[in-house]
Amino acid sequence: MAETRTHRARPWRFGVAAALALLPLCPGCRCRPPEAREDRRYTDGMRLFLAGSYGAAAPVLRQFVAEQPSNPRVAEAQYALGAIALKSGQAQEAQARFRACLGCSPSRQLAASAAVGLARCHLQRGAYAECKEACLEILRGDPACPRADEVLFLLAEAAERSRQATEAVRIYRKLVAEFRGSPWAQKAEARLTGRSPEPEASPSGQYSVQVVAFASEEKASEHAGLLRGRRYPASVVKVRSGGSNLYTVRVGPYASRADAQRVASRLRAEGFEPIVKP
Repeated sequence: MAETRTHRARPWRFGVAAALALLPLCPGCRCRPPEAREDRRYTDGMRLFLAGSYGAAAPVLRQFVAEQPSNPRVAEAQYALGAIALKSGQAQEAQARFRACLGCSPSRQLAASAAVGLARCHLQRGAYAECKEACLEILRGDPACPRADEVLFLLAEAAERSRQATEAVRIYRKLVAEFRGSPWAQKAEARLTGRSPEPEASPSGQYSVQVVAFASEEKASEHAGLLRGRRYPASVVKVRSGGSNLYTVRVGPYASRADAQRVASRLRAEGFEPIVKP
């Protein structure tokens, strides 16, 4: 029987939060040392990122990275920018940021997070073989890496989406056996015991799942094509917002809100921030 490993916390986020708490709260305070004043953009950007204000965090962190490329905190800023891009469905941008993070000699925990981010980029754009290889490389390099449970789930997910059901079941079972109590093990168990068929789109349905929105119709069409390649019934819907056109990428429609929510849950597990409409 495989040895059971308990789920471990993600310490780097708490380390960042603790470091931020030690800095003076008065943003223009002259009593702060020069290096603290120089890192103000990092401090403000990471506070916004940790609070979930991704749209506000991104420009602040980008400016910090551009102005201080040799700062030892750039690795954390690059990771945060990668996570923000991934949540926005911008896989290529996220990939570049995660690679930049790894190029900054990050801590073991942060390096593991960036490597997982790269694997998620492959999954998000439908490159399942690349996702599997990235996951296997992580596990070969560090079998006890801090996010091994998540890596196994991504590996199984990529196998499942490649229609390799037997392999996916084997990996889900391995995850459940080795990481009891982990949220990823719980998700794997749900896949093994309660998985139901994907809801079918209904032309007369009233509910759809909005995945992402762009000001550019070309970008929206490209993103919809990627989702269709992963067997999601995706399309582009033009809406008016603030006096200008916005091109939303939507999946569906579905006959019931429950069906749309099930699809949204799957997209959320892949790193998106979907919204159930009508």
